[in-house]
Amino acid sequence: MKERLWKIGEPDGSSDQLLDNYKDPCKLGDIVWDADVGRSADGGERWPMFQPSEADPDSGYRLHPYTIRFTIRRTPAPAYLLRLHVLTIAPRLCYLDIGANGTFGEVQLRAAPSASGDIALHSGLHTTIYADGVADVVIPGRLLREGVNELTLIGRDAGEVVVVDRIEAIKRLDRMANAAGVLYKCIELFEAGEADAPAEPIRRAEAISTVVYRQEENGELRNECLLYVELGTSVPSAELTLTLEADGAPSRTVPVRLDARPFGHLAFPFTISDGEGEVRYSLSGDVGGVPVSAGGTFRRRRKWTVYVTPHAHTDIGYTHRQWEVAERLCRNIDTALDWLESEEGAASASFAYHLDAGWTLETYLQTRSEARIAQLFRAMKAGKISVAGNYVDLLTQYAGLEDLIRNGEFLSDTLKPHGLKPEFVAFVDVASLTGSLPALLQESGIPYVVHADNQDRGPFRLNGQLHKASPFYWEGTNGGKVLCWLAKMYCELRKVCGSPPTPYAAARGLDMWLQEYERDDYAPDVVMLYGQEADNTDLDPQPNDFVRRWNETYAYPRLVPSDVLSFFREVEAKFGDRLVTVRGDGGAYWEDGVGSSMRETIAVRGAQASLPAAERLETLAVLHNDGWSYPLGQFDAAWRDVLLYDEHTWGAFLSGPEPDALLAHDQWETKRLMADNADQWGKRLLHVAATRHSLCWNNDGREVVVYNPHSFPVGGPVSVEIAPGEAAFDPDTGAIVPLRPIRTLPTQAVVELWLDPVPGFGYRRLVLKPSDEGTAVASGPAVSFEAKPRTPIKLANEWYEATFDPERGCLTSWIDRELGKELLPDAGASTYGFGQFVYAEGGEGTRLMGNQSDLAEGRMNPRAEFRLTEATLTASAVGRTLRLEGVVPYGELTIEWTLYDKAKRLDVRYTYRKAERREKEAVYVAFPTALEDAAVRSDSQLGWVLWDRDQLPGGCKEWLPLQTGILIERPEAAVFIASPDVPLFTIGDMVQGRWPKEKSLRSGTVFSYVLNNYWHTNYKASQGGELRFAYSFVSGNVIRPEEAYRAGWSTRRPLYGQRMSFQDFRETKEPYAAAGGGTLAAFEADGLAVTTMKRARDGDGFIVRVQNIGGAEETGTLSFPNKRIARAWRTDLLERNVEALSPGEDGSLSIGAAAYGLTTVRIAFAEDGGKQA
Repeated sequence: MKERLWKIGEPDGSSDQLLDNYKDPCKLGDIVWDADVGRSADGGERWPMFQPSEADPDSGYRLHPYTIRFTIRRTPAPAYLLRLHVLTIAPRLCYLDIGANGTFGEVQLRAAPSASGDIALHSGLHTTIYADGVADVVIPGRLLREGVNELTLIGRDAGEVVVVDRIEAIKRLDRMANAAGVLYKCIELFEAGEADAPAEPIRRAEAISTVVYRQEENGELRNECLLYVELGTSVPSAELTLTLEADGAPSRTVPVRLDARPFGHLAFPFTISDGEGEVRYSLSGDVGGVPVSAGGTFRRRRKWTVYVTPHAHTDIGYTHRQWEVAERLCRNIDTALDWLESEEGAASASFAYHLDAGWTLETYLQTRSEARIAQLFRAMKAGKISVAGNYVDLLTQYAGLEDLIRNGEFLSDTLKPHGLKPEFVAFVDVASLTGSLPALLQESGIPYVVHADNQDRGPFRLNGQLHKASPFYWEGTNGGKVLCWLAKMYCELRKVCGSPPTPYAAARGLDMWLQEYERDDYAPDVVMLYGQEADNTDLDPQPNDFVRRWNETYAYPRLVPSDVLSFFREVEAKFGDRLVTVRGDGGAYWEDGVGSSMRETIAVRGAQASLPAAERLETLAVLHNDGWSYPLGQFDAAWRDVLLYDEHTWGAFLSGPEPDALLAHDQWETKRLMADNADQWGKRLLHVAATRHSLCWNNDGREVVVYNPHSFPVGGPVSVEIAPGEAAFDPDTGAIVPLRPIRTLPTQAVVELWLDPVPGFGYRRLVLKPSDEGTAVASGPAVSFEAKPRTPIKLANEWYEATFDPERGCLTSWIDRELGKELLPDAGASTYGFGQFVYAEGGEGTRLMGNQSDLAEGRMNPRAEFRLTEATLTASAVGRTLRLEGVVPYGELTIEWTLYDKAKRLDVRYTYRKAERREKEAVYVAFPTALEDAAVRSDSQLGWVLWDRDQLPGGCKEWLPLQTGILIERPEAAVFIASPDVPLFTIGDMVQGRWPKEKSLRSGTVFSYVLNNYWHTNYKASQGGELRFAYSFVSGNVIRPEEAYRAGWSTRRPLYGQRMSFQDFRETKEPYAAAGGGTLAAFEADGLAVTTMKRARDGDGFIVRVQNIGGAEETGTLSFPNKRIARAWRTDLLERNVEALSPGEDGSLSIGAAAYGLTTVRIAFAEDGGKQA
């Protein structure tokens, strides 16, 4: 190419000159563009990216010519090259009629799956097809002139146009499926060189196989192919011959009639018999006396079987209020049953159905007749309807271990009486998944996973390209293996076959979609086209007719309606030994949204930790008290609220741009209620479980009872409310329990007691009585500083020396005395101090809000200012507490640093009284250490994730999840940061909105990612009020995994204390007889922990779950005082017996678990024959 005359856009589509009019295609009208000045005739500076054809419903089903005017200031060159960089995200890619000063030529647009790794417009984040291509068109110079010229571009559709008057009937909430036309990334005109416009009439000819096969009446299978011809100049009419040769078949000739054309492209369909190997082709003849010779080879496309899996995605809210959604989705079940009934006796099925979550089924069973419900279960047994094994579609990295397990209980319980069981789970919309899932699913007896991820703010598939290997076996970071189909999106039948789907649109769409799998290293010839309808929409009958019509017309691709399971069974049976295996964790792309409502998020994290603790204590109360019953219904209700908050739908689709809309307001009120209910259930059930024990003995007056709900020893602070002037005493020794006053009222005082380690499943009784001595011990001297101190504040205990900068509210030196090592960087080596509060302001309209490449780079202003207003240092028998109060951006902040006297531990608590703002914002707490280039781990539901090693391709790297904390490790030292409240963190720096494919995840600096409002939809637009969150720090030469686990969980669910009043008239028995406390159960193991103890769901015994926390296979021993385990079974996570176990002669049970694995057992006791209430 020689000189470029003009250009619109950029080849990568990133130009500000392009306007995304995809959802509003007529926004700029039928544009007339002046390329000389780079603006439209009416002065506009934007060119519309999308040009509709006459098949586009949003454009009125008419042609829309776009005109480009430009000036040639000399005699035209012999030829010019028009280059079109095009994109399509829907199947109906048009062709173009291009006019050069009124003389028209046809231009074929060909697109293949994009290899760019970027999405250039927002709508493209939600599509299955994202294909681009380049079309070159030689325009003879004689068609142009010196002076002003005009190019006219008209998009034309080559297929049947189904005109639908009611656009919403096919729009299905978005433009991801029904658009017809072309998207321009760049249009440019060059003066052509000899290589671009050779003198020959035919510049290029290429024959290709399409994905479509037909069965002839004689039974012969023929592949539909296309011959593309690009003209080098104007041509007269001509007769050419296409010769086809293939191994094992006679050569065949196809006449090619070339009509006279001034310029452009031509496309000629032909067919070829099915077969293997290369097909050689040659095009010969002459055009206007000029010999033509072109040729090449191609391979016939694979004969595909495409399993179509109709469903409507379950968003609990988003499009409508939550409980309206339930009924809408129930109507779809009714519709599905009616359609299936109407197809009975048909020669072939055109429909199957599945639910991607069991939540809808819950409402259906409550609101439909017995006859209708029976019909549903008959369809399920027949394999015509299935239900994913998950109750709701979780944010799996925010969910706790038991959340993930309990999410499978509803469907398991529902199906079991009908002889059915869940066999697959569906994670739809949510962009990435925890690496603990494979092990948990395998232990639940669920072999299959559908992951239909949404790329909006979650480019897991885009960055990692794992869908190209799908289906693949997914191994978890710490065990387990399941077969996973990673779909490019959901409601894919429409996105690939059109809306409404038609054979013409489907032929184009399937051809583009299947190209990604058309590789020698891709084994299967069966694939899944996942879903049919969008979020919470009605089932449309059109796809049923389409599937029937397609299969009547074409032999391949064969469309097979599927309930999901039939696909997995076939692909595993035929290709299981040839599928690839990938290992790792997907990161936490969408989990950053939980930071939009941190008050509720922290409350539910509390419930996630308190409910298992309550279950353990409740179970022990029932075991030790004859005639007591376990309140399974209450725990089920509690877990239901936890799961509904964990569920990925936070609010309305317009919650970002229009948070004042009633739809947004009402949905958030419901979501907040779920959080509040979960919070109250967690507090209530833990308190009641403790109380059931505490009422089992007599006392001589007020006392505090402290429970350790864990199976391992836990000590540390515990908060209780007592009377002013009271102190707590150990009844066995008479010693005063160390105490720190928190808040004193006229009749009540909140205090923090310090307890030495309480045995696992143990409790301590502490006597309360007035005591001047106790008050004196508790209340050390308080020292107040002026508001602007210039002197660092130093605190020390046996293990640490800590130096604080009160003007920044952070730690500047932290020396581990045992190691003789400074744990923090030198002054000036880090921008922030350890524990420094950082407010990140700004980011509107940038890639902080979204990952499409047409947005500006993320820009935010990190502000770490802290204007100190008061500093107080308080000494107590517990330790030293430095309280700093000050002003930070858009709020006030209280920071409390506590260095304990009796443990190698440093804590900090923050109270942020925040103004509510809708402007984009985020909050972090910085934790720089001197451990440069350190390995960084955080705990998953099972084991630990080493983030620079254990991620799946495409996993989220800018922010990461944790269950309890972060472990920063170097050979010479390690630091553990327990984060009981905040579930996200970053490594190395704060979130920049870069959405990187690669990023170093080794560093000595991490940031706790406290809150943000970066989302443009679903999550909350703003939050304000008082927010409390805390951290705890320990260090050592080496911190073993089991040590970090115990440190994390003893912070997230610390000791539980309650004050009890005077009580008598009770008959006291073991294990409640001792005045100082006792042990309710014993579990002996260093690298194991009992995570669950609860009544079995079927009432037969109790369920105990043991987690390996040390990373090496180990066996522990479980026993109960005065109780003998008589029978035991190993079960799966859904409580189905797997094998019988043998209790020891002493009534104990040995329970082993593989490295970071889980073992679940059912136990029954001798005195009741095994059947428990």
